[in-house]
Amino acid sequence: MQFKSILCAGALAACAFMAGPAHAQFYKDKTLSLLINYGIGGNADTEARIYQRHLSRHIPGNPSVIIQNAPGAGGLKAMNMLGMEIGAKPDGLTAGYFTIGATSIMVGDPALKVTLQDDFIVVGGARGWTIVFARKDTAPGLSRPSDIARATKVFFGGYSRASSHDTRLRLALEIFGVPYTGVVGFPGTSDINKAMQQNEVNLSGTSLPGYQTQVMPNIIKPGIGMVLFHYPIIGADGKPAGNPSLEAEGIQPMHKVYEEAFGKEPSGVKFDTLLLMNTIGTNLQRAILLPKGSPPAAVDALRGAFEALGKDQAFISEYEKITGERPELVSSDDLKPLFERLKNIDPAIKKTLVDSIGGT
Repeated sequence: MQFKSILCAGALAACAFMAGPAHAQFYKDKTLSLLINYGIGGNADTEARIYQRHLSRHIPGNPSVIIQNAPGAGGLKAMNMLGMEIGAKPDGLTAGYFTIGATSIMVGDPALKVTLQDDFIVVGGARGWTIVFARKDTAPGLSRPSDIARATKVFFGGYSRASSHDTRLRLALEIFGVPYTGVVGFPGTSDINKAMQQNEVNLSGTSLPGYQTQVMPNIIKPGIGMVLFHYPIIGADGKPAGNPSLEAEGIQPMHKVYEEAFGKEPSGVKFDTLLLMNTIGTNLQRAILLPKGSPPAAVDALRGAFEALGKDQAFISEYEKITGERPELVSSDDLKPLFERLKNIDPAIKKTLVDSIGGT
């Protein structure tokens, strides 16, 4: 009996030894595609190409990593493609690097045919703050951020009515009581910035990498435009909270700019809606996703690589050099409470979003 036990133990150890390397080499001699849901030159594309240059060495088997851009429908086209297995199978060889549209998820937008909870496996995510900026010649003229409350002709550049980018801009302008027209359909950040330089639009928003690499050199420094505010989130005490680092640079959160303009902080369901959207959008600005049904070996390999990337000084240094910001990576486990929160949206907030998307 003792001899048989030793034989069984040895057999199990041998199986484990043989299975381990096979599991670890899932990606050997393969190519991993990162599917981006916005166009070339945009914020997500710029960031993804930094991941592309560093991710492979942390994946057992060192696969080639390539980028595929599939812009359209405010970022929903690529999400639908990956989740519905259009052009890619759940074989672990295509992962989404997506800007997450909180609006579509929160309201159950029919244009989004998939759900984060049911159709994807989360590899990880990244936090990021968003800045709103405008041309200085926005009528009747802007000399300080709170002057936006006096604006009479705002034409903001956006992607689609249902995108979080556009919805947040609409809500912010309505909270300030500013008349506006949305100029939508732009495929990426760089296109909006070009339109602003040409005075085709006079207000928009962007994540910090886009601000540092495009808005700052092309719009702020030449004196064409100015920063208005960054979106606040729900703080630990339940009140609006900004980013201390941005505030130290003189970029105030929206609620403080509003207070300067009107002598009180904003309130009401529209502001509550905007705060929740910002909280979700800031804590899950980007997500790396695999389609449901992907091989467990692929999931484990990518999660491990993503975690290692957050400690990779070469990746961090290049990310900071190109975007001007340090990456804030979030594990799949850390994102679970946020996904749970998305399942329980206050009906008043949901109605506000539905009205915003469907309004004229």
